[in-house]
This record gives sequence, structure tokens and C-alpha cells, in this order.
Amino acid sequence: MKTLRILATIPLALISVMNVGFPFGADDKPALAVAIAVVALGAAGLVAAYGLGRHLAWAVPAAVAVAAVNLVAGVIALAADSQGAAVGVAVSGLALVLAGAAGARARRASVA
Repeated sequence: MKTLRILATIPLALISVMNVGFPFGADDKPALAVAIAVVALGAAGLVAAYGLGRHLAWAVPAAVAVAAVNLVAGVIALAADSQGAAVGVAVSGLALVLAGAAGARARRASVA
């Protein structure tokens, strides 16, 4: 369903943009390895959001994977009492649910 894919793209793109901007907006500068990992996850999320928008075959698994990693990282950040972690958990959870629903609703073509 086209509407569900579009609705899944929005929170995924939002959390990805927040990830890309993470090292630049933090009051205390994160470690270099963490900053690189978060920016790479953000770039992967933007690619997955693009794939969802273009209805590519690999997009739903990629979106689910990126959203799941974002959700786990958000829960870890929430446990560490990081600023903005609750927003990250909420947006990542929404992206995960919508991407999963978009994948469940996708029609699979029959090979035979």
C-alpha cells in the first residue's frame, strides 16, 4: 500500500536526519567512534527511506533493520540518561512499526 510506505518513510527519514546531525548538535562532544557509527546509521536510514519511497525490493528489510538498531540505541541512551533519548525511542519505534506494517502489506509477486 502506497500510503503506508509513505507514512513509514517520514519517521525513518526524521530519525536519520537526527542521527546525521547528532555529532554537531551535542553540548558535550561524543567520542569519535560513536559519532561515526551514528552518522553511518543515519546515512543508512536515509538510503532506506529513499528505497521505501521508490518501492524498491530491499527497502523494507533495510528500513526495519535501521529502525530496530535505532530503537536499541535509543533504549541504551535512555538508560544512560542522555538528552533527547525519549524522542529517539518514540520516533524509532514508530518507524519500526510502520516499516514492519508496510512490509507485511506488500504484495509478493508469484514466481509461477
